[in-house]
Amino acid sequence: MPTLARSVLLLLCAALCGCELEVVAPPPPNAVSIFPLLETYPVASGGDAADDPAIWINPQDPMQSREIGTDKQAGIEVYNLAGARLQFIPAGRTNNVDLRHLPTDHRFSALAAASNRSNNTVSLFAIDSQGQMTWLRDSEIDTGLAEPYGLCMYDSGDGLQVIVNGTDGSFQQWGLREASGGQSSDPLQIQAELLREFSVSNQPEGCVADDEYRRLFYGVEEEGIYAVPADPDEPAIHDTVMEIEGTILAADVEGMSLYKSAAGGYLLVSSQGNFSYSLFDRLPPFSYRGSFVVADRPDGSVDGAQETDGLAVSSTSLGSNFPRGLIVVQDGFNTLPGDPQNFKFISWSEVARSLQLE
Repeated sequence: MPTLARSVLLLLCAALCGCELEVVAPPPPNAVSIFPLLETYPVASGGDAADDPAIWINPQDPMQSREIGTDKQAGIEVYNLAGARLQFIPAGRTNNVDLRHLPTDHRFSALAAASNRSNNTVSLFAIDSQGQMTWLRDSEIDTGLAEPYGLCMYDSGDGLQVIVNGTDGSFQQWGLREASGGQSSDPLQIQAELLREFSVSNQPEGCVADDEYRRLFYGVEEEGIYAVPADPDEPAIHDTVMEIEGTILAADVEGMSLYKSAAGGYLLVSSQGNFSYSLFDRLPPFSYRGSFVVADRPDGSVDGAQETDGLAVSSTSLGSNFPRGLIVVQDGFNTLPGDPQNFKFISWSEVARSLQLE
């Protein structure tokens, strides 16, 4: 079904089922259609539940990498590259998730963090060499925020940090360090120190930190995309990447992630208000490079994606399906409104070819 006709059908179904009806702007006229290759098993909760993904790369065998997704009503889902659910962690109302890999000599492969609205905390998770996640229940970070919302992680070179924002526009930046004195067999414990706070004028959510260029990108849902220095000792001077103008970006601005390459790479952003995805150069002046929509596969095997909240992208080659990397997007309408939400897997190669990217 063509994308426009499908959008009309989805809105009609939403109206018939009594769901809140929102006006959907048309996608940018230059937007290309991309087809997802795979989709995950739906999250456990019904309704508006799936939200934000992160991609864990298995350093020994990339084909055994994992997609980690939040069910914002219940916890954390873990999927393999075929979309099968491997693990569920009932951590509560986890909204946004991100991760950073740890040094190769560490007993764990990576550390993940998720904003958690059950107790207004940041929840931390250790990921082992096989991609199994362990919730570090004794390492919850009490944010004091009325509602922690968006979240991303940053590797400053001197340690890992978590950046979390609240619906009131508040940002917090926490430094993380492993508690000393434990044996290697003891549960991992992380201590957090508040390093920086700043605020923006309206509700933010999506953010991504560029470790190499020490820059934090974030979205203000009804205003646009901005950037600030990521280091907590730097002043929070805000540069505009792009403001919402209703075509390339239509409110809300939601998930964002970085595709990294030798020549720089790209910032990928969900333009939720018109069911599209926008790409910008990773480096200043952050030039706009094009847009795409995720449409139903012609054979009907996988439906497209609409009203995307969170997304993630990796440039690591993950086999024949994803030779130049993987994009994961949350699908706000899985087949039809009312079906449990899930995540779609897209090949970066198709996006790069269609938009004539490097």
